[in-house]
Amino acid sequence: MSAILFMGTAILSGLLAIFVALYTYQRIVRADEGDERMREVSGLIEKGAYSFLKVQYRILMLFTIIVGAFIAVLFGQFGIPIAISYFLGSLASMAAGYIGVIVATKANRRTAAAAITGGLNPAFKVAFRAGSVMGLMIAGIALVGLGSLYWLWNFVLPDSLFTATPKEAELWEIITGFSFGASTVALFAKAGGGIYTKTADLSADLVGKIEHHIPEDDPRNPAAVADAVGDNVGDVAGTGADIYDSNVAAILAAAILGAGIDIHFTPVLPLGLLPLMIAAIGTISSVLGVFLVRPKEDQDPGPALNRGTYFTTLLFVVFTVVVVIVLNLSIIIAVSAIVGLIAGVFIAFTSDVFTSDRGLSTFKPVPRMVESAEKSAANLILSGYSYGLLSVIPSVLGIATAMVVSFILGSNLGYGEWEGGIYCVAIAAVGLLSTNGMIMSSDAYGPIVDNARGVIEQAQAPKEAIVACDKLDASGNTAKAITKGFAIGASAISVLALFAAFIESTGTLNIPGVVGLTDVNLANPYVLAGALIGALVPVAFSAILILGVERNSERMIEEIRRQFREYPGILEGTTKPDYDRCIAIATSGSIRELMPGTLVAILVTVTTGIILGIEALAGFLGGAVMAGLILALLMDNAGGAWDNTKKIIESPEYITYEKGTEDWHRVHDISVTGDMVGDPFKDTAGPAINTLLVVISLTAMLFLPVIARLNIWLIGLFW
Repeated sequence: MSAILFMGTAILSGLLAIFVALYTYQRIVRADEGDERMREVSGLIEKGAYSFLKVQYRILMLFTIIVGAFIAVLFGQFGIPIAISYFLGSLASMAAGYIGVIVATKANRRTAAAAITGGLNPAFKVAFRAGSVMGLMIAGIALVGLGSLYWLWNFVLPDSLFTATPKEAELWEIITGFSFGASTVALFAKAGGGIYTKTADLSADLVGKIEHHIPEDDPRNPAAVADAVGDNVGDVAGTGADIYDSNVAAILAAAILGAGIDIHFTPVLPLGLLPLMIAAIGTISSVLGVFLVRPKEDQDPGPALNRGTYFTTLLFVVFTVVVVIVLNLSIIIAVSAIVGLIAGVFIAFTSDVFTSDRGLSTFKPVPRMVESAEKSAANLILSGYSYGLLSVIPSVLGIATAMVVSFILGSNLGYGEWEGGIYCVAIAAVGLLSTNGMIMSSDAYGPIVDNARGVIEQAQAPKEAIVACDKLDASGNTAKAITKGFAIGASAISVLALFAAFIESTGTLNIPGVVGLTDVNLANPYVLAGALIGALVPVAFSAILILGVERNSERMIEEIRRQFREYPGILEGTTKPDYDRCIAIATSGSIRELMPGTLVAILVTVTTGIILGIEALAGFLGGAVMAGLILALLMDNAGGAWDNTKKIIESPEYITYEKGTEDWHRVHDISVTGDMVGDPFKDTAGPAINTLLVVISLTAMLFLPVIARLNIWLIGLFW
């Protein structure tokens, strides 16, 4: 079947998403920007975000050039195409984050203005439409990038360079560089943005809320603007790059596995190209779903966001079944994609239960945590951590079920039990991420409304507008927790597909002394040692990031206290704080703190394979996935629950103690403490782990020939 059909559909779908995103952006910038004070505050946030991205992207560009040159030299005849793919993948990931920040920083003041003039519903429309620009843009860039690169190398590279017929499998291996570029940038962006945002958030809360009892976004707080900047560079640029990276990795892994099956059939099957078609269907469904998110007047926006997700899911299911039937492929493939999507919805539902103020009828973790906060800080910390642990159970069971069901379905396709089974697992990962345009739209909405609330408070807007933004912020916080859970689940299944692609790649190594893997034996001490080392990587990585937040926040806390101490007029409202100083501390510190963990993770992956061999490297990947998945889910959901506990206590609906009384301040301080513990959990370490898993998997797969040769050389040197 002609590749033109699949590539054309993917590229056109991607272009459609980009066009709709640009059209929506034009509508947003025409909206009312609010008064002069709102524009001033928003301008400071915008300037700070651009300043951080400028520094971060300068370092990333240097890193990309060095690694690209390294790849070009090491990978022989395919070195330059892989290096170019890597460079383009890095640029695309940076572009995804930068576009999101542009839209978010321009939408916050427009959302605030809509809340003042129109209330809840108009403000929600502005914020969600702005979020959809980010969501649709990253979905579109992924499809256009992968489709265009496949076409480029198919026509530019001569057939004589390829050893396989058809050359599809080797083409996808070249494009692995694109995914590796996207994932390394995503890891830097997520880790750096996470350290930045939680440095500012933790510092602002500790000195502002607890020590001086001033509101969260009070303009008297020197860290208020840095906190708002952090929402953009962490939750928008970082998460956007993360979801984009997972989407590309899932498509690539399924394409490599499908191409390996295709060459054994005449006529050649289209399994290697099908993942792009499925992703294109999901993007079209997201475009339609975004326009159907319309809450009723003064209604909680949470259900409207959920309806949009459910409708997008339904569209994807219908379209996928129809396309598979039209292509005369087994309906089992469509069912596998649907299984993955259902797993994603289930993980999102689990996150919603454990982090929102709704819970289930008889199981309400966050309201129960509010009761714990009324007792002591220890009670709140223990209950939040315990609920975080419990939230792992249904999510992991959902992921395991999706993997097993899709594998069983695929093993009966007639492509080979292992080959067909693992291909359908990879398709499940593609299905899970297929509606990422809609998912990311909901996620980007969160920091936009959070910023809007800050703009409103600093502009001293009417109380009604602040209440409207509080409602938007609460639903946005839950949406972010759901998206993080969704991304973690997607990463877990994607990494399993990448793991299978790694196993397949070992069979194509033409290196004397290297035997391809068909399975991984845990009874082998080398494999078990590799698994234990792999399990340590997400643990150590999390510790490095959280300690980075702690060290960087120490510097900012001292700066805030210095300003309050030396300029008493700040707290009296007669002197303007030095916002730029806090922004500078967050920027320099986050760049400095993100480097060690990222580089160590990549180096440990390569070193394990060189010293212990490729079997141990396979165990390393398995151990990292197991430990990383559990840690990421725990930190994501526990952090989201602590955050919403604080929001309930700050809301007008909280009536146990009257707001402003001594008892209320005591409980509020406790809830802020819980939130400060949860901040680096849910916004720094937790969401960065799923990107870490993709990076180390792609590192192992891309550098496999180099690792295998160095391992043989090392063995010959010492034994």
